[in-house]
Amino acid sequence: MIISKSTVVGRLVHRLFAVSQTKRHYLTALARSLSLTHTHRHIQAQAPGLIHLFSLLSRHKEGTDKTHCMVKMLGRSLMSVGLRVKCQQLKGIQRVTAGLNPANYGDTLRREAASTSTVMGVNKMKTMDDLGGPSFMTTLYWLFIKGYFQTTQQMQIEHSKIYGPLWKSKYGPLVVVNVASADMIEQVLRQEGKHPIRTDMPHWRNYRELRNQAHGPLTEMGAKWQRIRSILNPRMLKPKHVSSYANTINEVVSDFICKVNWLRETSGQGVMVNDLTAELYKFAFEGICSVLFETRMGCMSEVIPEKTQKFIFSVGEMFHLSQVVILFPQFLWPYLQSWKRFVAAWDHLFKVAEELVNKKIEEIQENVHLDKDVEGAYLTHLLLSEQMNITEILGSITELLLAGVDTTSNTISWSLYHLAREPEIQEQLYQEVISVCPGDKVPNSNDIAQMPYLKAIIRETLRLYPVVPGNARVTVENEIVVGNHLFPKKTLFHLCHYAVSYDENIFPNSHTFLPERWLRGGEDKSKQHPFGSVPFGFGIRACLGRRVAELEMYLLLSRLIKHYEVKPDPAGKPVKPITRTLLCPATPINLQFLDRQVKQAEPRAKLAGSP
Repeated sequence: MIISKSTVVGRLVHRLFAVSQTKRHYLTALARSLSLTHTHRHIQAQAPGLIHLFSLLSRHKEGTDKTHCMVKMLGRSLMSVGLRVKCQQLKGIQRVTAGLNPANYGDTLRREAASTSTVMGVNKMKTMDDLGGPSFMTTLYWLFIKGYFQTTQQMQIEHSKIYGPLWKSKYGPLVVVNVASADMIEQVLRQEGKHPIRTDMPHWRNYRELRNQAHGPLTEMGAKWQRIRSILNPRMLKPKHVSSYANTINEVVSDFICKVNWLRETSGQGVMVNDLTAELYKFAFEGICSVLFETRMGCMSEVIPEKTQKFIFSVGEMFHLSQVVILFPQFLWPYLQSWKRFVAAWDHLFKVAEELVNKKIEEIQENVHLDKDVEGAYLTHLLLSEQMNITEILGSITELLLAGVDTTSNTISWSLYHLAREPEIQEQLYQEVISVCPGDKVPNSNDIAQMPYLKAIIRETLRLYPVVPGNARVTVENEIVVGNHLFPKKTLFHLCHYAVSYDENIFPNSHTFLPERWLRGGEDKSKQHPFGSVPFGFGIRACLGRRVAELEMYLLLSRLIKHYEVKPDPAGKPVKPITRTLLCPATPINLQFLDRQVKQAEPRAKLAGSP
């Protein structure tokens, strides 16, 4: 909203009189109020006239006719140098520009935006009020009448066609700014500040307060979040530490190959594995538990332990109910059956996590008592470092578990789905794998570094099917500029990664599975935008488990393709994605796994944990 220039200047002059009593200070204060880096230069050029006006104004009380006339004169002087005053700045939102570091991305954007704005109405900086977008009722119509409730990722694309790359959506009192442009997503993420916030996740946070549980890296905010991340990061993100998990993950992969053999034999068709995503979910669950809790859960057994089944069910139940609970006002939650089930699911997750942590503590204490060396990986490191108490470790490691399962299971499902339908791509991957790991060699992290096509396949899969189709950011430190709009603090942005992943200007033939687009020197590489596909996020709030998830996917896919030729289900139909908090297949993916006609040394023994 733009108010009259005479009113603007009048308020500024009133504020300036309270701040300073000299003409020089008036000019400095005015420049700071306008928050334009070029203001000092322009005002100095107009100094004689402005100083004269200020000196006259200082002799008159505000509100007289003569003062009002002088205010208009000052307004015209300001307009003559192309300065524009924004409503948010009058409220004191914009910080002082004096002494700002020009290398700061957000300050540079605000400065550039200001330099192209004029008070005469040409190229004016816009606000959220100027954005188009559907009303709350229209959004409900799209979700429940047009049927986009489970395909909200596709709704991103449809709305961007209607409203452009930047629009707002209303969900009751909540206003969300949707961003469906790689350039604009970059602008948001580069201005996220020192302590970026995704969303409040009030139902997750409410549970922790209800049960007095600690917040983890997904739910904590501000300086407390930064402290947690600084403790968790090294063993999750440093390559030398991540590489040390390869043997643990490979053990789980070996057991999964045995599980595939058993599934083929029991399918009745000899080669078919039905509902592959469900089986890969168990693999991913086993793998991440092996890394985080340093223990096996029995997910690769023919008969999964009842306790483990309940743990897996609780994870799925919690994610499903998260979508339901958040639709209701918080004061209604205690009366909802879905809230009670939501709490019960979390209760079981923390109960099992606590049992696993206590088990590891007992092992450590026993080794210390026997004067043995204490060996271990992630959980052992957290327990021995004493940087976090037990409650904090429980909160963090439980949230890491939740974040680590779906990425691997869904991405490998989609990768195998496309490789089965694209035999040429599958053959090229197979040739790469056997050239790096001939014979019975099992790939390790060093071998993976020599498989660019394998990495390109995973990258292309994550472009087509980003596990998180839309991310969120809340601006908490500064107002920010996105495009030609200025947004205040506490604006909630929805980053439409799915829509951007299908932008033909960035990814030609965007609906086609083309791993080659990610190879160095590839034909489409030069057209790509660094923020066109960011499946693991960006900056200090990027996915904590990214490197572990990637290692898990690389090891699993390379060994599966080395061992099997994958073909589609002859009776199968195309599978489409849906959104259930995360992006997943709408229907089961059934594939044929045919043995490669080469000698392999992969395990053919009984499954781990089998009788």
